[in-house]
Amino acid sequence: MLNSSNKKTATGKRAARKWAKPRAVRRCPFVASVEVTELRSGTRLSARTSELGLGGCYVDALNPFANGTQVKLRIVRDQGAFEAKAKVVYSDPSFGMGLSFTEIAAEQRVILENWLEEIVLQLRPVAQ
Repeated sequence: MLNSSNKKTATGKRAARKWAKPRAVRRCPFVASVEVTELRSGTRLSARTSELGLGGCYVDALNPFANGTQVKLRIVRDQGAFEAKAKVVYSDPSFGMGLSFTEIAAEQRVILENWLEEIVLQLRPVAQ
């Protein structure tokens, strides 16, 4: 759930995450290996994605980059690789970071769209 955490307040209600904002573009469950490289320093982080959408992705990482960090990412799965530039829009220490794509080459956009189409078709209920 985007706008709530698993922690409850004293009243028993779920506490809202301080960084949670409604997304402009839906993300789908998507687990794959990812390498995220900070553009300024060249520092690399190997991790995995847990969500993917046309506008960005979530990367599970124990030591995520800080908010605002400009990065290059490469997501790899058995059907190939997707590369783009992105910006860290939120970072949750010890858990991961949300990335917003800032630059995607046309051929990379096709790869992303194909992956997402495949996921949506798998999530769609089968007509009986």
